[in-house]
Amino acid sequence: MHIQNIISYLLLTLVLASCGRHESSYAHTTSLLDNSATLVLPTTPVKDQGKTELCWIYALLATLETDHIAMGDSLNLSPLWLARKSLEEQAADAYFAGGSISLRGTLPEAMRLLQQYGIVSWDAYHAEVNSHTLARKVERLAKTLSAQKTGMEKLNISLADILDDDICPAPRYVFMLGAEYTPLEFAHSICVAGDWQTYTSFTHHPFGSSFAVEVPDNRQRHTAMNIPIDSLLYKVKESLRQHHPVAWEGCLKINDEELIINNSSAQNTRQRLFERHILTDDHCMAIVGMSRNAEGEMVFVCKNSWGTDDGDCGFRYMTERQFVLSTIMVMIKQE
Repeated sequence: MHIQNIISYLLLTLVLASCGRHESSYAHTTSLLDNSATLVLPTTPVKDQGKTELCWIYALLATLETDHIAMGDSLNLSPLWLARKSLEEQAADAYFAGGSISLRGTLPEAMRLLQQYGIVSWDAYHAEVNSHTLARKVERLAKTLSAQKTGMEKLNISLADILDDDICPAPRYVFMLGAEYTPLEFAHSICVAGDWQTYTSFTHHPFGSSFAVEVPDNRQRHTAMNIPIDSLLYKVKESLRQHHPVAWEGCLKINDEELIINNSSAQNTRQRLFERHILTDDHCMAIVGMSRNAEGEMVFVCKNSWGTDDGDCGFRYMTERQFVLSTIMVMIKQE
């Protein structure tokens, strides 16, 4: 086994041993990994999204952090910075056009926010918040000031006060290795637009073309390249073999009965689940490795954002079968 794989496996083993083992929703796949077939990328400590709906941001940033560790860099990025920028955008929309404000989203939306507004470090912008409560507070503010016709200057001042109080004041600069960056300069130094491609796999659109995936959280209508599910699975494995993590968005609610393919192909089964509104995007994680469990099944090692009490010290294992039937979209780094 490659020396980096050995080190990565030992690091994960130490983490699991220090935290103990916990039951997860994928309980039947959480057997000890076969270390002779394990490739786990080093990653930053598992975070806890707490009372937020920001798994889509946590998953993307965990993927970027892991990718940079593999390149010898050290990053620890702030999900709440992107959440703040999303609220600022939505407040302006609610002021002018009404509508509701939500901090649910998708992986491509997290990437858009990062590319448009930049990013700061975890230590510079972090707090415990309830994202649903905060979104409702911002929505009430925007609609109240809209009814009063106060103008955008009043909205921006009042909104900044709320976000500063409920999170913390927004830093103007990022300091890294003796250099000073604006948040946008920093983001573009760690992630260039077009570096990451979004893929999906459904038969109600032609393969080889992009379409806006029809899930409730994709309010911005972000598109993904549509490819066969076996091709998508191959791309994920190849990405990990090249030491690049993968951002995953999908459904944790697929149960054992729905995992039975019977005489139908995996492609047709996932399509049927999607059309029956069983397969949807209820969670996002970072795929940081792959291995085989004690039953010999290939599993993906996923870094979750529910703290170290979830799964195996914050990591979950997803079999190949589960991946094929529960995936909505992935983001993969382009070589």
